[in-house]
Amino acid sequence: MQTIPGRFNGKTIELLDEAPVGGESYVLVTFLEGSMELAAARQQRRSVSVAMFSLDRYRQPLAQRMAKPSPSIDRQRPFSVSEVMTRKVIAVPQPTSVMEAMHLMHQQGITSVLVEPGADGEWGIMTMRDILRRIVNAERTPEDVPVGEIATRPLIYVTAETSLRECSELMINKNIRRAVIKEGEQPVGIISDTDIFQVVEERGWGPPPPAEDHNP
Repeated sequence: MQTIPGRFNGKTIELLDEAPVGGESYVLVTFLEGSMELAAARQQRRSVSVAMFSLDRYRQPLAQRMAKPSPSIDRQRPFSVSEVMTRKVIAVPQPTSVMEAMHLMHQQGITSVLVEPGADGEWGIMTMRDILRRIVNAERTPEDVPVGEIATRPLIYVTAETSLRECSELMINKNIRRAVIKEGEQPVGIISDTDIFQVVEERGWGPPPPAEDHNP
């Protein structure tokens, strides 16, 4: 019996590798990806309250999969904030109601909005966590509360040239999940802990190691 990876496309199982068999043979499909895999995972989470997994069971297959060339892994690894940050900055005036801002966040698929400066000249940010803590938990009506009232100030800024290590250290020390990139007095991007996690998981961490010198 041969084992190969496969993917469930909703109707049939597609083989991700060519089956090394001929004639009539049985094939065991492993690492099944797709809706069937997700459904099985959900069912397992519902039926098992605490699950313990041993990496020994998956170490060799996982190593084989990671050894295969991947376009995402082969790209140059990111090192600075400019390579990771979200450049689409959504900002709202301070008088905007929290409900209006929530609708905008939903439409744009974002979890925070910047709040334009008021008389103090300070930019702010309103996140989903701010809404939970200062609206829902406080039992306030979002239609009646302006974003300027619950926005977090002052913002924590970094430059586009800041390294991911320095940015991560700043987030940990300041106990924040987002930092704003500013050029002059204007915000030009946002970077979150989720952004850093995703890009490190996809492309690795820091600059690639120096090439070995094989010259005698």
